[in-house]
Amino acid sequence: MNYRHAFHAGNFGDVLKHVVLLELLAALHRKPSPVHLIDSHAGIGLYDLTASEAQRGGEYRLGVGAVLADAAAERILPGYLAALKRLNPDLAPGGSGLLRYPGSPWLLKQALRSEADRLTLCELHPEDAALLKRNLGRDARVHIHHRDGYEALRALTPPTPRRGLALIDPAYEAKDEFATLSKTVVAAHRRWSTGQLAIWYPIKEQKAVDRWKAELAGGLGAETVAVELTVRSAGDARQMNGSGLVLVNPPWQIGETLAPMLDFLKTRLARDSGAGVRIETLVGG
Repeated sequence: MNYRHAFHAGNFGDVLKHVVLLELLAALHRKPSPVHLIDSHAGIGLYDLTASEAQRGGEYRLGVGAVLADAAAERILPGYLAALKRLNPDLAPGGSGLLRYPGSPWLLKQALRSEADRLTLCELHPEDAALLKRNLGRDARVHIHHRDGYEALRALTPPTPRRGLALIDPAYEAKDEFATLSKTVVAAHRRWSTGQLAIWYPIKEQKAVDRWKAELAGGLGAETVAVELTVRSAGDARQMNGSGLVLVNPPWQIGETLAPMLDFLKTRLARDSGAGVRIETLVGG
């Protein structure tokens, strides 16, 4: 309950998460049928990069700022750049004019197409839940819950319509967070076997993360891949050295789609020579 994402908005973890999320949404939209999108740990949905929280750590400068500094970003990450420009109309080449950063709820709301599409957002922190409602405004297709995201996933899956995606992005404050996460993901998948699940996770020490992924994969009966970006060698458990997403029921050829994007992100976001990317199959299709 102490974690506030406003201090970290736009950092390298956000960049990876949102680049991948936008590609998942683009794949969903290749079919016209309605979708239900879920964000289990939503935050406030929209972040002011000029505010004291973002300025204090300045993490966005080494994240989205480093990406925008390269003119090739618009060619390699067109969906991501389009989203940033929609939120920042004065965004210029090089990154000037970047004043606000979209949280996942904002991106998910922008992905709603018809009146039949639905978006469910959950946030446990009371102040953040109130800000989330204020930032996203009123929309009959959007349902915002002040509730625990893990409990919500148990209660709200399978959703209506059944076709869709759930983003699971907890704060990783609790010591048993990964265990709780695994139980929730496996249970949600059993109830919603056709749904796509995207689970974001931090990478501190790579070996520990690899053990967790193997344990999670053992409980899943659908195609599952992991996409990772480390900005430095992942051997020091005292700091976040990278992040990744486990994708359950991923779109066809998502690895091929993401590979050039991740290579570009590694080049722009690397902190030392130990930076790397990895796309691996955890459960075959």
